[in-house]
Amino acid sequence: MSDQSIVDDLYIKKDTLSTRVNLHQKYSINKQGWNNWVFDQYNINENNKILEFGCGIGSIWKEKENVLPNGVEVILTDISPLMVEKVKENFFENKIFSYQLMNIQDVPFPDNSFDIVIANHLLYHVADIEKALSEVKRVLKIDGIFYATTVGKHHLMELEIIYRIYDNFCKFSYSGDLSFILENGHNILKNYFSVIDKRLYKDSLEVTDIKDLMDYIVSYNKIPNEIYQEIFGIIKKVIERDGMMKIVKNSGMFICKK
Repeated sequence: MSDQSIVDDLYIKKDTLSTRVNLHQKYSINKQGWNNWVFDQYNINENNKILEFGCGIGSIWKEKENVLPNGVEVILTDISPLMVEKVKENFFENKIFSYQLMNIQDVPFPDNSFDIVIANHLLYHVADIEKALSEVKRVLKIDGIFYATTVGKHHLMELEIIYRIYDNFCKFSYSGDLSFILENGHNILKNYFSVIDKRLYKDSLEVTDIKDLMDYIVSYNKIPNEIYQEIFGIIKKVIERDGMMKIVKNSGMFICKK
């Protein structure tokens, strides 16, 4: 997943992120919602300067503008020009936010610039995680906080069980193959931060629409038409039998201090 061509396909050439975000928003059973939970973990104080890498479409900040403390500045960045344009559309009238094209491996800010640095579901896409975390640590203030979300190896396990059937026919993306997940994140982060807290978010999907789920699957997997039809058939049988397909999520956050 750190291969640049995959990142290009997922975020730069087209917006596949919105498809995945929409499925989680529509079918997740935890009523708090992922975005609300993530935002609630942030310890944001007056006049904090915040830098987010891989902001995507800015979902975490939606409808949160009016609850931010006075004087907060948020710089939303992404490696994808498409994502930057979309996040601008979402927040263009709000002066709290500014926007930049930026790579977490090459950050154009001085040392000790930010109170908070954020990288949500991003580090497993990065080619050089060590370089990225070195940059995060460099621009983070001495008493600053780094927040990084990711998934665990059992994330969407019910889908991955289906994928395994067709491994000989096409390449699927598996959570356990990612470079930065809940299971190994602490060992990676401990080289840069002295305090690391891991928090888990409990949730699952209960999907009732086959097309929504198939759109989600093909948003991050390249599947030949014949395999698509076979997976469609498997999911169709589950939904017809149970009225839905239940898919367990395994997500969480690392909260780090120097």
